[in-house]
Amino acid sequence: MRFKLPFIKKVDILLIRSYIGPFAVTFFLSMFLFLMQFLWKFIDELVGKGISFDLLLKLIFFSLADLVPMALPLTIMVAGLMTFGNLSESFELVAMKSNGISLLRALRPIFLLMCCLAVLNFLFLNYIIPKAKLEQAVMLIDMRQKKPTFNISEGVFYHQIEGFAIRVGTKEKDNQTLRDVLIYEYKQDDSKRLNVMRAEWGKMLLSPDHRTLNLTLYNGVRYEEMTNSSEYSKTQPFNQMFFEKQSMAIDLSSLDFQFTDRDLIATDYRLQNVSQLFLEIDTFHLKCKKLRDDNSKYLGRYLHVPGLFLLDSQQGSFQRGHAEYKLLSNKQIIKNFPSQIRQSTISAAINHARSVKSMAEGLTGSLQFEESEVNLYRSELHKKFAFSFLVVLLFLISAPLGAIIRKGGIGMPLVISVLLFVVFYALNLTGEKMGKAGIVSVWLGSWLSSMLLLPVGLIITYRASIDKSFHGSNPLSNLAAWLKKWIAMAKKLRIGSDNDSNDRPSNNPDSAIQSNLET
Repeated sequence: MRFKLPFIKKVDILLIRSYIGPFAVTFFLSMFLFLMQFLWKFIDELVGKGISFDLLLKLIFFSLADLVPMALPLTIMVAGLMTFGNLSESFELVAMKSNGISLLRALRPIFLLMCCLAVLNFLFLNYIIPKAKLEQAVMLIDMRQKKPTFNISEGVFYHQIEGFAIRVGTKEKDNQTLRDVLIYEYKQDDSKRLNVMRAEWGKMLLSPDHRTLNLTLYNGVRYEEMTNSSEYSKTQPFNQMFFEKQSMAIDLSSLDFQFTDRDLIATDYRLQNVSQLFLEIDTFHLKCKKLRDDNSKYLGRYLHVPGLFLLDSQQGSFQRGHAEYKLLSNKQIIKNFPSQIRQSTISAAINHARSVKSMAEGLTGSLQFEESEVNLYRSELHKKFAFSFLVVLLFLISAPLGAIIRKGGIGMPLVISVLLFVVFYALNLTGEKMGKAGIVSVWLGSWLSSMLLLPVGLIITYRASIDKSFHGSNPLSNLAAWLKKWIAMAKKLRIGSDNDSNDRPSNNPDSAIQSNLET
């Protein structure tokens, strides 16, 4: 005996199955395209550095998690247009409506599915994306800072090994025998002496773990400076030593993959969840309040005007005791001062005013910086909720639009989805930048795309629920017929006006306007 849910009908299962297929295919294709874009963007920073395959797979894994918010909107639009376009093109929606199932009833199971997906998307944005972005950012920083793999070319100095510069004239085919070897060794201690070695030929072997270079030189000479770092002279003594064979081990640990401390970048606003964002926003509010209080205290001391920069809670009691402050009423007093005293007084006042202005500008700049920083955290907070709501909103646009267009397959839905995605992305990016820059409120910038697309989705849903396209009439065909009708009427009017002008001359201003328009 099968367990059946009473509120799930067979038609609901049919609609969900029809939607899941295009959704899954489009989602994986979108993820693949965005992943190729990501790899192409960073390909120059990854190639030639000897990064292991497991690290590359790890980077791709965390990058895929970060690409989900980009792929999901496009997937929802393509899947909605394809599913309901196919159902409308094959007259399945007509059959449903003839059996008493309206379009809104047909949208209900997938709409509920999109609501569940919106909740999952919020949880994904809040808990998974910050951790994935943190790991991705750390790996990209490490890969950018990693030096290229050990590879000495002929006739070129190799500087990647810390403390050494190595040049070889030629390399044998075995890739181990070197000819005309020149090595500069820079001492890392306080003396900073330079040692130079030159040999006719040598042998180069890497240790099994590739962390040590074992170099054996033959028939060469070594020059070593004998300089004391505390003394300077134009002529410096050095030690010269000839050798037939000399072995040396060079540490290659500086070429290893270095892991960055995660705590250094974990405070970035893009790497935090909702609770952390709320905490950071409260912290910024306290900083801004402290800056305003400090601004009032410091400027009050410099201006020596009691009560002018008091806190809001203290302004009332001060104003009751002092009605008004005015500038110096009798400006002629300063003219009675001696010339030297008057000039020094004016200069001191100007310098004092400049100091106050400079301090005010500095405090204002600090306050503006803190406010711009808190806008970043506010924008990221609203973004998590706005992107989750867009899951439902884009479905309300794509599914009814697919029922109106009545075009299934992949061609027309893909074209329309790309256009809608470009519009959505442009609105979202514009609003986000305006909010972060402080041009508009942060919440308005974050929700701008949703506020503009919500009326569009409601109108399309309403039009699809009452449109005659479900009875065989296509709105696009109606639009084309309407345009043809008006073009035919315009041609008739033009022919009639031409006949009238040929039969008799007329001074009618309407005919003159018509002839000017035709010209």
